[in-house]
Amino acid sequence: MKDTHPTCFDGLTPTPTWAFEQYQRLQYQLPYAEPNQNSPQRIESLEPLTSQFDAFVFDAFGVLNAGADVIVGAPERLASLQANGKPVLVLSNAATVSQKSLTEKYQEMGFDLIEDQIISSRWLLEDHLAGKPSPGIWGVIAPPHSGSQSLPGIDQKPVRPGISDEDLDAFDGFIFMSSEDWTETLQTQLTASLCRRPRPLRVANPDLVAPRGDSLTLEPGYFAHQLRRSAPVHPEFFGKPYSLAFDAALGRLGNPPPHRVLMIGDTLHTDILGGRASGMATLLICNHGSLKGMDIDSCIRQSGISPDFIAPSI
Repeated sequence: MKDTHPTCFDGLTPTPTWAFEQYQRLQYQLPYAEPNQNSPQRIESLEPLTSQFDAFVFDAFGVLNAGADVIVGAPERLASLQANGKPVLVLSNAATVSQKSLTEKYQEMGFDLIEDQIISSRWLLEDHLAGKPSPGIWGVIAPPHSGSQSLPGIDQKPVRPGISDEDLDAFDGFIFMSSEDWTETLQTQLTASLCRRPRPLRVANPDLVAPRGDSLTLEPGYFAHQLRRSAPVHPEFFGKPYSLAFDAALGRLGNPPPHRVLMIGDTLHTDILGGRASGMATLLICNHGSLKGMDIDSCIRQSGISPDFIAPSI
């Protein structure tokens, strides 16, 4: 199946440098973490940290895989941790596939994981919807093959290319699951509709970009922040770097002392910031994801977000 996530939008082609600059502009809207007073320790891999922490939480894209490609050595690293009795979780901003399908995807990639070891932003959203009434009819922005039109606790209809302004105006709220097939026309239509009548916007993937092979795609977080700047809307985000995601991860691990848990990710403003804000130790992976090819030390200085450790890969 052809990937139709936008790699270019309104003349913009995202790059790691551009994405970093965008996160910098949004940083005042992100969770706050106390500055790290220590310089990060550079290591070659996760191996020397195995005995230092009681549990390990992994980002997915840029750490375990890049698009459909498995990062070399990642399945073996998780298997080694588990063989040593270390609890392992994957904390992903993936929003379109079900928990069962996401687990099967990583199993097919060679990762020895079960459903309870994966927390996705979709799961966070579904858990929220199941426990909180959401009256009215909601427009769900997601591709038809994702199964996202079966979210619990709401009446829903799809928002797809070709939808009329009248149909958009009739929704009582919107859930942004995926940027797949998202177009400039749809963004303009949704902005105008929210200006005519402000309504809730829930965003199941807060990421601005995602690494897919050799390119970056623009993700729902980017379009949600654009909507916030152009319309009277206050998006509600599910996923990293927001506390709901990290609280869920710690809860799934049995609520250990957060400093005994290591968060491993490829993005300063989501994985590392969110991990530090939750009290976790953090490891930044720099060879595969959003910061690939960038001056990591400069990024840390500019952002003020400093991990405890830096490694090229796990």
